[in-house]
Amino acid sequence: MATLLVRDLAPDLLLFNGKITTFVPELPRCSAIACKDGRVVAIGDDAALRAMASSNTEQIDLQGRTVVPGFNDAHNHMLQVGIKFSRLELENCTSIAEMVEMVRRRAATTPRGEWIIGEGWNESLFAEGRLPTRQDLDQATTRHPVMLQRFFNMDVVNTLALELGGVNAATPDPSGGKIERDATGNPTGVLRAAAKLFCRSLIPTPSEEECIEAIAAAGAAYHKVGITSVLEPGLYSYELRAYVRAYNSGRLPLRVNLMPSWHGFREEETEAELDDRAANLGAITGLGNPWLSLGGLKMAVDGGTTSHTAWMFQPFLGEDKVHNYNRLDPEDLRIYFTRGHALGWDIGIHAIGDRAHHESALAFADVIDASPRKDHRHNLIHAYFATEESLQIMARLQIAAVIQPTFIYFEGDDLFRDVGADLAHQYKPMRTYLDRGIPVIATSDIPSTVHYNPFIGLYSLVTRKTYKGTPIAPHEAVTREEALRAYTVAGAWLTREEQIKGPLAPGFLADMAVLDRDYFTCPAEEIKEIQVEMTILDGRVVYRR
Repeated sequence: MATLLVRDLAPDLLLFNGKITTFVPELPRCSAIACKDGRVVAIGDDAALRAMASSNTEQIDLQGRTVVPGFNDAHNHMLQVGIKFSRLELENCTSIAEMVEMVRRRAATTPRGEWIIGEGWNESLFAEGRLPTRQDLDQATTRHPVMLQRFFNMDVVNTLALELGGVNAATPDPSGGKIERDATGNPTGVLRAAAKLFCRSLIPTPSEEECIEAIAAAGAAYHKVGITSVLEPGLYSYELRAYVRAYNSGRLPLRVNLMPSWHGFREEETEAELDDRAANLGAITGLGNPWLSLGGLKMAVDGGTTSHTAWMFQPFLGEDKVHNYNRLDPEDLRIYFTRGHALGWDIGIHAIGDRAHHESALAFADVIDASPRKDHRHNLIHAYFATEESLQIMARLQIAAVIQPTFIYFEGDDLFRDVGADLAHQYKPMRTYLDRGIPVIATSDIPSTVHYNPFIGLYSLVTRKTYKGTPIAPHEAVTREEALRAYTVAGAWLTREEQIKGPLAPGFLADMAVLDRDYFTCPAEEIKEIQVEMTILDGRVVYRR
């Protein structure tokens, strides 16, 4: 077997007797890898690399286990995930009654008047077959304001929370949002899209120390599933400061690319303030080091499908019109794209509905064609439903699709209910994207989905099955190698780090995961069950199972 090495140095760490996937064209598979000072120094066969070792080299016999590059979850709200760990985790609730009981137990140990917050519920799992209401939550407590956040773009709150938020029968729906009401016109407690802000704006902002603790907690959890890098999108100034302080104090648990929030988020920020964020930050995409770097600007145009807040060409099933839940005026897309593009930023825009996808792609095309910049890494985040025209634009201009295959698994069954079979089978068309030459990056978007586990995402891309076993656009399935590349190497391209991160190549960062079975040969149904035996970050073992 051939051996590739960057320099003749005794390694700090040597793995041998394994099945190592490198994504290095000259040597895509090998049995041994050597690391020093946080970098890969050699890949090749056991004998050649073990000869490099000194008495100070830590040598690990992989005993035939599979090694893959560390996962790069390039759309992951890590800070929010860490905060979520201190809240009620509702992902596995299978009934409203179960959720109410969790609130009741938390209320018993929470001082009166303090908020009780939970995250992650999904009504499609509920035995009751309906959305929860304020009356349900009032059964648990009337002494605490309660806010239970759906996995995306909808909250249910109790009566006290509505009162604190000033929401009653006379309150009009806000622009881009909806207060659900009963037959008498009274709020049910369900707040969609922008209406969430009535109560969410009352939640205290976490302190900087709380943010740092949340980052550490989430990072420790990510180590257990082989995640070594994340792109954290949509950050505000206090969150950016927390990441910088975490890095400076040695408490940053993995590599992070920071994506500042721009247009389409906090409604209380003026356009002038948002423009100032892009123009006067003193830096643009690409600043930083291998641990902490600055990414693109994060925008958002619409909401989501199963919350019925995406921008669609046709109404959701059961509705008679397309509602406006957009988070910005689509007429302004070209203005915003022009500003960010001209300043040298990469731009990623949340675009879920088929019309949101289409209009965003057209706006990007107009801006890029008017002022060509071949080095851009602009991208459509989520990229659920692509039109033929948007596909042609994305291929021609290399506009990337940043997709979340975990949504196929956890949310896919609800698509048939919301958009019908025809559109459901056009969902997250990765095969089409790849065949058209469009860059694809696979991510989780946790906590807007149930779990950050990349093996669930890999399973979804390879099998196109939901957790109930329902096929979703099976013709869009990809190979195991294509799926793995999208979860590892592709993210480094998105963050302009493809020269130092991704492949397990000499000179590249030594980030990798050791698996309990062979991802490439195990039965497809087992992919989602794969466990990480060991995670190596910067050439150091940071997790052992």
